[in-house]
Amino acid sequence: MQRSMWRAASVARAATLAALLGLAGCGGSGAPAVSGSSTEVTVSGTVTYKGKPVTEGEIVFDPANINRRDAPMATAPIGADGAYTIKTLEGENTVSFRTPAISKKDFTAASASYVYEAPAGESTKDFEIGASNP
Repeated sequence: MQRSMWRAASVARAATLAALLGLAGCGGSGAPAVSGSSTEVTVSGTVTYKGKPVTEGEIVFDPANINRRDAPMATAPIGADGAYTIKTLEGENTVSFRTPAISKKDFTAASASYVYEAPAGESTKDFEIGASNP
């Protein structure tokens, strides 16, 4: 008798857990929308490393995704003051850097990439290489 009560309680707990997990997945909007926009936008900002401007190299925005597989990457030089201006596609872009001086010192930071949701029109986005960039 004791054993059957224990099994019943275990089955009830498992059913409750399954129901809660099922509910956790409901009500959301599912996977985030993937942009298929071909609208060009301008993004500008500064690139820093350890709080100081990056003085050479390039910034790369890659807007390619499942809805725009052939979208070309855009590159722009990083100025002596760390500033850049680039034209890319509206929506999600993967941003990376080509910075020879930093790559020699800190390959892990220099090879980092970030995701930026480029809005319509013009926007400003600063990047700190090696830091988490929300």
